[in-house]
Amino acid sequence: MIFFMTVCTLLVMGFAINGLASLIGSNFLSLFLDQNLILLLVALFAINTTTASVILTKMREIADKHPNVDFQTTRKEMKTSSFEQVALILLAVLIGVLKSSPWMADHIPHLEFILNSVLVGIFFYAVHILYDTAKGVYVILDHGH
Repeated sequence: MIFFMTVCTLLVMGFAINGLASLIGSNFLSLFLDQNLILLLVALFAINTTTASVILTKMREIADKHPNVDFQTTRKEMKTSSFEQVALILLAVLIGVLKSSPWMADHIPHLEFILNSVLVGIFFYAVHILYDTAKGVYVILDHGH
């Protein structure tokens, strides 16, 4: 349920930000995301994967010292996060294909606005995942004290 609420919230934010940009006549965000989103998503995935491996190593050390500490839920969430990031990359590629299709543009009203809004939502979701990973680092650091 939380996943669904997060996705909906980030999509609404994507539509709101894209709507505001459209209202003021700015195409900066859509151009930026068109040119850089997939690269950004891959880079964030690499950063998160590296950070997750460090966190998992530290969790193993803590679990070895404190057998009553259980990190199964955390490990499961980290695995889910990796899946979500790969899904975001694939979705961004699919949206890029759809945005560049003249046939789609001719048959679906406001397609560019809709897809740009979803791309903004994807970007926000990737930042949200990055933030969650960063929170994990702080939890591990706090547990060490």
